[in-house]
Amino acid sequence: MKYFGTDGIRGVPNKKLTIDLVSKIGMSLSLLNNKDVVIATDTRISKDMLAYAITGACLSRGLNVHFAGVIPTPALIYYSYIKGYTGVMITASHNPYTDNGIKILNQGFKLKESEEALLEEFINNPTNYEGEVGKFIIEHNAKQEYLNFLNQHIKQTNLKIAIDCANGATFETANYAFSQVTNNLIVIANQPNGYNINNNCGSTHLDSLKKTVLENHCDLGFAFDGDGDRVLCVDHMGKVIDGDMLIYLLACYLKSKNKLNQNTVVLSMMSNLGLIAKFKDLGIDVIETQVGDKYVIQTLNERQLSIGGENSGHIIIPEILHTGDGVLNALLVVGLLSETNTKLIDWFKDVHMYADLMVNLKVENKEKVLNNSKLFNRAEEIKKELNQDCKIIIRASGTEELIRVSVMAKTKEMVKKYSDELVTLVRESL
Repeated sequence: MKYFGTDGIRGVPNKKLTIDLVSKIGMSLSLLNNKDVVIATDTRISKDMLAYAITGACLSRGLNVHFAGVIPTPALIYYSYIKGYTGVMITASHNPYTDNGIKILNQGFKLKESEEALLEEFINNPTNYEGEVGKFIIEHNAKQEYLNFLNQHIKQTNLKIAIDCANGATFETANYAFSQVTNNLIVIANQPNGYNINNNCGSTHLDSLKKTVLENHCDLGFAFDGDGDRVLCVDHMGKVIDGDMLIYLLACYLKSKNKLNQNTVVLSMMSNLGLIAKFKDLGIDVIETQVGDKYVIQTLNERQLSIGGENSGHIIIPEILHTGDGVLNALLVVGLLSETNTKLIDWFKDVHMYADLMVNLKVENKEKVLNNSKLFNRAEEIKKELNQDCKIIIRASGTEELIRVSVMAKTKEMVKKYSDELVTLVRESL
């Protein structure tokens, strides 16, 4: 679509995300046939400009705006679901502070393509409105309702835990939740200033968390992304436990409790071949979807399955919450380890992960790269050379002006060799 990408509308404020565009987006929400809109943000400096532009536009169309301030995306999703409101989250997730975006929910669920098309038609051709204006309400209940929800999944432990809040939307909620879990808590990157969200911290930059865990002899650490719907983990040795591995851990636990519906998990096409092989050994089937948590959620719902997610840290357990929630899933992992009296390392002793590497390349014309037949022909040749025992994925980012080149194979040497070759071909096509 013209405006909506894989996860809402994203861009640079005052460039793509102009006040004019954002105002039209706000006015278009009247088409969702809901009188109430709850708006929340992460911690970017541009959040107020965008939030107030949308607020004014909604009020001008007779919609009541409940302004919830800084809370994580899953908190907004949860609250808009239980209240039946339209939801608007101002965030660019794991992107740097210079970006921002708008995620729109209809009663707690991401928009269908038909709804996105309806809004886009209005944005392109807005209509006049001369009715009464709506009410503006400072919404204090959204954060508390979410914390009450998290409280149901808190199990106290003696584990020493570090959390990295990415200087983002979880800086208060994660701190609160984990302070109820353990008296041995270390919190980093929880001093947002508008500019430091995801800046060498959070789930996309794990070095600070690794260092904190090792220097303070923690049992484990968790890192969230800017809007709180992802989580990655670090064990006591500083080893990264990515989203795939956390799904494996939780799926094995669910299977042991006879709660893994149809003995099936949902992963994205980026998921590790070694992990998929281990699932097969355990009698657990894997369905792979396109990249994007909305595709995982769609498959989970269609097949009525128990768990799915992406290696980036989106993990969805529909029986508990119908969206990825980094803090919630971190709490579930801690509860699992406490209940089973195990360490993270105990769960992965027999899992042999393939080496992988993803290179992000800034481009001005993504279509030009995607139409480079020489690049994709070489990718197919490499697959044949490795007897299909690999994954090669070349795709455009749905949220940034990037081409992502991902290579997965049995050895780091293979991955490096073929990744370098493909990256060179991408650069030649620019």
